[in-house]
Amino acid sequence: MRQMIIGNWKMHGLLQTGAELAEEIGAAIGPISHARDVVLAPPFTLLSHLAPLLARHGIGLGAQDCHADAEGAYTGDISAEMLADLGVSHVILGHSERREHHHENNALIRRKVQRAREHGLCPVVCVGESEQQKEDTLAQAWLAKQITECLPRDFDGILAYEPIWAIGTGKAATQHDIESRLAFLHDALSQHLETDDKSTRVLYGGSVKPEDAASILAVPGVGGVLVGGASLSARSFLGIAQAGLPPAS
Repeated sequence: MRQMIIGNWKMHGLLQTGAELAEEIGAAIGPISHARDVVLAPPFTLLSHLAPLLARHGIGLGAQDCHADAEGAYTGDISAEMLADLGVSHVILGHSERREHHHENNALIRRKVQRAREHGLCPVVCVGESEQQKEDTLAQAWLAKQITECLPRDFDGILAYEPIWAIGTGKAATQHDIESRLAFLHDALSQHLETDDKSTRVLYGGSVKPEDAASILAVPGVGGVLVGGASLSARSFLGIAQAGLPPAS
């Protein structure tokens, strides 16, 4: 399975700076795109502006969220159909920051997943455990609960594992941490899904940096990475996207 590199720009980027960053990444992505799939998820305000540019370079267009309902009186929200209308192919759902700051629960995320799929979007569903859950050995139970409650049994999207305890804390997940969690997640998926879990990419998303990317991408079961802050620099993001690949001839 081809690995996927997703850049989540979060709430960063204006028209000019966003276009410059996307163009710099796009201009250098050619050799990488033959080996890995690349998606950028800018803020909503940049989606229509960047859609043709990214398409020209063979980069997928991602969004950072969508509403659970098709339409309605939801001031400030955006629907899955609106995203599809702009050319969006992927949508990040259940990110730890949405769960924390917007109080999103598993039931809501599941509804968003179903709505995204109705409009042809590939949902990238984030799961992860806190430091307290890790210390109390509750991580596996919590991750299994997120999988069973967020994903319909015929789920055909992407799972992204975010160890919340390793994001912005200075505590790095080891290769053993990542491999053991990914093995558990693949097992949980195989038990929950009606489809073959081998077709489900499981990305790693814990503060990925260029210097760590090759070792992370080499871990068995890792289907790619979800990149946050490092995706705001073309040099850093490209360093991650090409990590571990043979030099272009």
